[in-house]
Amino acid sequence: MGYKIPGAAMDRVSLLWRLRRRARRGALCMAFFGIAMTLLYALCAENSVTVTDAIFGVRARTRAQPRTRAVVKVLRGGSKLAYMDPQKLPGVVPGDPRLPIPVLSSPNHTREHQPAKPKSKEDRGFFARVLPRPLVRALDTVFGGRRRGQLSDKGGLASNGLLGKVWNEHMSSSMLGRRLKKVFNNYQAMNKYEVKLPDAPGSPRRRVLSGPELLCQLYQKVALSTLTADLPPFSSLPWASQLPPKPLASDVGPFKSCAVVSSAGSLRDAGLGKEIDSHDAVLRFNSAPTDGYEKDVGSKTTIRLINSQVMASDDHHFLSSSLYSSGVLVAWDPAPYSANLTQWLNRTDYPIFSQYQRYRRLHPQQPFFILHPRFFWQVWRQIQDNMPEPIQKNPPSSGMLGTVLMMSLCDVVHVYEFLPSRRNTALCHYYQQFHDDACTLGAYHPLLYEKNLVKRMNQGSDDDIFNRGRVTLPGYSSLNCNTTHAG
Repeated sequence: MGYKIPGAAMDRVSLLWRLRRRARRGALCMAFFGIAMTLLYALCAENSVTVTDAIFGVRARTRAQPRTRAVVKVLRGGSKLAYMDPQKLPGVVPGDPRLPIPVLSSPNHTREHQPAKPKSKEDRGFFARVLPRPLVRALDTVFGGRRRGQLSDKGGLASNGLLGKVWNEHMSSSMLGRRLKKVFNNYQAMNKYEVKLPDAPGSPRRRVLSGPELLCQLYQKVALSTLTADLPPFSSLPWASQLPPKPLASDVGPFKSCAVVSSAGSLRDAGLGKEIDSHDAVLRFNSAPTDGYEKDVGSKTTIRLINSQVMASDDHHFLSSSLYSSGVLVAWDPAPYSANLTQWLNRTDYPIFSQYQRYRRLHPQQPFFILHPRFFWQVWRQIQDNMPEPIQKNPPSSGMLGTVLMMSLCDVVHVYEFLPSRRNTALCHYYQQFHDDACTLGAYHPLLYEKNLVKRMNQGSDDDIFNRGRVTLPGYSSLNCNTTHAG
């Protein structure tokens, strides 16, 4: 007969076994909890705006009213801070950097916005009824797909998705996801620049122009214009002599072949550096660097187009960085739609003129021009006139302005990654770790409609767009509009 364990000892063994089992279960639960928290941290660090908005809503993010100068992005893998242009963030309006960011998630009372009806509990599903709302939103963001017929808010612009192989020139605001639709409607209601169109809401729709007709219309109705020393009211100012004596088009160029290099994240690993540098002139934007990215974006910079926020922000080191001290500089600042130059001089978005004077004192020999606000509002009007729906009542993007600028100076213009290629990504800039579909689809700028227009005017092939991210446009000097009806 085998040895029999006494009852008291058996109780002790059983208790020890139960404690060990509970300890193992506890350790396993803690491990799963740690993995879940790590994944959530990685998602939030990679795409803070999208995930935070999806879980807590836009209003929660904007309720604290952070200051524009404090909008930064923490790079993954360290505590180094990288400046993030607030103008590129959805739901942020450019303005005085000392003022707080406006809350764009407030209710929109215009007729265009119809609040969605709340779903009944029966339609929400079991987990939606049982789990807390923030957790449901998080699960939907991580595991859920976009609604049919909508562009994702999470960064899923795959080449075989809604966009098709190349950009669909009939894109509209109805195809946007819920978050970007809300931002779009808020900008429409805000109308910061007091845009007033003479066309009545019920006016008959214009016929759709062909690519050649659009090009001729752009040529006939948009003229590149910059400030000069003899232009009132600047001619009477003490620093008038710092302005160029001639406009940009008379002092720079003409060029045969030009490249407009966007700052899109899809340029990363593009390998287009040699092709870009082979052009006679290359235009770049804002603080986009070339050092360390030569293989993808090249190293040549002929013209750099910068907005006034870059000039005013201490984070960009505009007055001291060597990034801006070579080539031709062209700056611009949004002005009210119908404002004259005197009104604009007293009501700039950012202190462009004081920074211009400081820079000119440091670099008196470098060509430095300021765009006339008439130029970019003329571009905006052509975009609006050729779209079947109202676009954002904000100035065009730097990318669109730079493209039209180079069409005025070059025989042929190649624009890289303005229309997304097969490398399409939600990464905003090739030199920063920040992801948001707004950088492709537009928030503040009417990017969606700009891309529609450029796609229609493109004279290259769809394969060029898909494989190289390259659009080919003729310069004004190459157009023959005598026999072309411009509409």
